[in-house]
Amino acid sequence: MSKVLSKSIILLVLLISSIFTTYTVQQVNASPTFVTVTTTNTEGVTTLSVSNSADSTSSVSSFTLQINGGGTFKSFKLENGWFGVKTSPTTLAFSAINPLKPGKSVSFQIKTDQQEPTMIWKALDVNNIEIGSGDIGTQTSGGTQTSGGTQTSGGTQTSGGTQTSGGTQTSGGTQVQQTVRGILDTSTFRIIPSTPAIGSHVRVMGFSFSSLTNLDLYIGNDKIGSFSSNDKGNFVTTVIIPDSEQAGSVNFVLKDQQGNQKSFSTNLKVPQHGGVVQNIPLTVNFDPIFHRGETKLVSGKATPGTTLTFTIFDSKGNPITTLTAQPDKDGNYSFKRIIPIDSEFGKYSVTVSDGKSQVSKQFNIVTTHEITVATSSKKYEAGQTVFVNGTSISNQIVTFAFSDPTGHQIYSKDANVTSSGTVSTPYKLEDSAMQGTYTITVSQGNDVTLLYFGVGEDPSPPITAKLDKLSYSATDKPVISVTGPSSSTLNLIIVDPSDKQKFADVISLGSDGQTTYSFNLTSYTPGIYSAVVAHADQKIQKQFAVGLAVGSGKILLNTVKDTYLPGDNIIIIGKANPNTLLQISLTDPNGIIVKSVQTFSDKTGHLSSFDFKIPAVATPGTWKLDGTSGVNHASTNITVKSTKQGITVHLDRASGSYTRGDIMVVSGTDAGNTASISIKVGNNNTIVDTLPTSSTNRGDYSTSWQIPRSINPGTYSVEASSITGTATISVRIQ
Repeated sequence: MSKVLSKSIILLVLLISSIFTTYTVQQVNASPTFVTVTTTNTEGVTTLSVSNSADSTSSVSSFTLQINGGGTFKSFKLENGWFGVKTSPTTLAFSAINPLKPGKSVSFQIKTDQQEPTMIWKALDVNNIEIGSGDIGTQTSGGTQTSGGTQTSGGTQTSGGTQTSGGTQTSGGTQVQQTVRGILDTSTFRIIPSTPAIGSHVRVMGFSFSSLTNLDLYIGNDKIGSFSSNDKGNFVTTVIIPDSEQAGSVNFVLKDQQGNQKSFSTNLKVPQHGGVVQNIPLTVNFDPIFHRGETKLVSGKATPGTTLTFTIFDSKGNPITTLTAQPDKDGNYSFKRIIPIDSEFGKYSVTVSDGKSQVSKQFNIVTTHEITVATSSKKYEAGQTVFVNGTSISNQIVTFAFSDPTGHQIYSKDANVTSSGTVSTPYKLEDSAMQGTYTITVSQGNDVTLLYFGVGEDPSPPITAKLDKLSYSATDKPVISVTGPSSSTLNLIIVDPSDKQKFADVISLGSDGQTTYSFNLTSYTPGIYSAVVAHADQKIQKQFAVGLAVGSGKILLNTVKDTYLPGDNIIIIGKANPNTLLQISLTDPNGIIVKSVQTFSDKTGHLSSFDFKIPAVATPGTWKLDGTSGVNHASTNITVKSTKQGITVHLDRASGSYTRGDIMVVSGTDAGNTASISIKVGNNNTIVDTLPTSSTNRGDYSTSWQIPRSINPGTYSVEASSITGTATISVRIQ
C-alpha cells in the first residue's frame, strides 16, 4: 500500500506543479510483461525505479541505459548491492551483487546534460539473457501533446479541443475517426540472436500488439521485412539481414501503418565464412517428467551456425520464457535448466525453432514426491478402518507409520508396491481411539510424504518443514518443503549461530497445503543456523549447517543402551570438535551398511542423532555404529537379539476378538525373503477361507480379511505357512 500511496502523491504533484515528468515503460520479451521501469525527473535528476514482477521466473542481474538522440551521462547514484560503470559517454551499465528477485524493486539516480533525456534500457538475467527492454521518453500512448489540450490514447490533440481514444479532435469539437493503432504502449519485440551477422537469418518475436495488424521492420531507413500479428497480437517471423548492411551499431525499427514505432539497438557482426555447412534436422530431447527444483538436461541436434530459440508455454498456451542455445560444429547442443521451485503443477510445452523449422514437445511438472497416496476419507469414527491407497515406484517397499494426535506412533507396516506401481494398506482404529488429527508418514527410500485424517472431527494438519539437505556451502540455495493447513500463510525466520534473526519472509501454502521455498546463503558465515516456521500457535524448527568442514579432533560415540531387539530405535549421543560435520553409519553383522546419515556437532561440540532404527527383520549378532569426520574415526558395538524361530503370525488386535463384518489384518515376520505365503482360516479342521500373499524382501508380510457376516460365531484358527515353517494363532468371532 505504501508503494501505491507514493505513486499517488507523485501524480498529485505532477498535476499541481508540473515539476516532475513521469514515464512508464514495459519489457521487450515474452508476454506477459515482468520487468517494468518507472522514472521521475526533477531539476535535471532522473530517478528510475526498476521492478521485477512477482510473477517473474528470473532475477535481474544487470541493467543498461543508453541515451537516444545525442547527449551524455554526467553522473549516477546506486543503491547498496549494485555497482556501475560508464562504458561510453552515452551508455551506463549497472550490475547486481545480489540479483533483483521477483517481486522486488531497485532505484537508480542519473544526471545527464539534458533536462529530460530520452533513453532506452535493457534488463538481463543471471545467464545474460535479455528479460526486458524499452524506451524512456516524453511520448505517451502514440500521440503528441501540445499546449492547451488534454491528450489520451490514440490521437493528436490541438489547442481548444478534447481528444478521445481512436480519433482526431480539432478545435470546435468535430471528431474524425482514425485507424486503430498497431503498436501499443505495451507492445514489445526482440531479435534472436540479439547480435546477428550480416546475411544471416534472424527471428523476430513480438507480443502485445493490436491483433491482425500489418507491421514493417527496418534497419535504420532500410526496410527488410513485412508481416502481421496474429489474432492474439503476437508474432514470430524470420527475416534476412541484407548483405548491403554495414557492421557496427544499428537500430531495428518496427513501424505500424500509422507511423507509430518501437526500436531495438544492437550491433551487426561480420559473417564468418567457412566450408559447406551440412543441414541437420532439428531435434530436442528431454525427460518429459519434471519435478520442482530439479536440474534438467535439454539436448538435441541442429544445423551448425544456427541460433536456437526455446519458447516455453503453460497449459493455456501463454508463453512463459524464452531461452537460446547454439549447436557446436558437429550440430550437437545441450544446456541445463533448473525447474523453479514455485512452478505450478501441470502440463507445459516447449517450441524450438532454428529460423527455418521448428519442433514442439510436451512435459509435465508433477509433485516433488514419487509417492502419491490418499486416505479413503478425511474423517473417521473410532472403530472404523482407514484405507490408504496410492502409487509409487514399483517393486519397492513403502513404509506406513500411523501416529495419534499426541505424536505417539501407534502402528507401522511395510507394504509391497505392485509391478503396476500401486500400493495400499488398511488400519483398524481402536474402539477407544482418541479424538483429533492423526498423521500417516509414508516413506520409500529418501522420499517421505505426510497424510492426515481426523477421528471424531475434521483433520487440522500441523505444520511440518523439511530441508533438502543438512549441510550447505555458501553458494547453495536451500529448499525447504513446508506443509500445513490448506491455503494458509506461514512465517519463516532464519536464526544465525548467535541466535539473532538473519532473515524473515512469508510462505503461502497451496490448496493442497504444501509448498517449497528457497533462499540464498551468499552472506552467511560458517556455522549452524535454524529455520523456524510458525503458524498461529504452532512452531517448528529445523537446524542446518553452512560452510562447515570436517574436523581434526577426537570423536566420541555412545548409545543409551547396549542391547536391542528388531524394530527398536537407537539414540546416539557423542562429542567432537565444535561445528564439525560427521558421517554416522550403522552396519549389520554381515558387513552391510544398513543406514548412513550426515550430522554435525553444535558450537559446544556435542552431537545427537535419532535417525537410526534396528530393522524389523534383523540378523542377530554384533552390529556396529561408525562416526567419521575427515581422517578421524570412532566406533561402538551394539548387540541385536532375536527370539524368533521361523515364520510368525500376528493379528491387529491383541485381544484376538472380532465381530462378523470386521476387517482382520494378519501379519508376521521371518517368512523368508520374497516368499509365497499361504494363510488359512479354519474351524474344527474345516477350511473357511484361504488368503494367499507374499513376503517382502525383508521377510515380513501383511494381508487383510473381511470376516463374512454369514460365518458362525466361535473360535477359529489362522495358520500361516511359508518356506520357513508354519505358525498358528486363534481368533474369536462374535
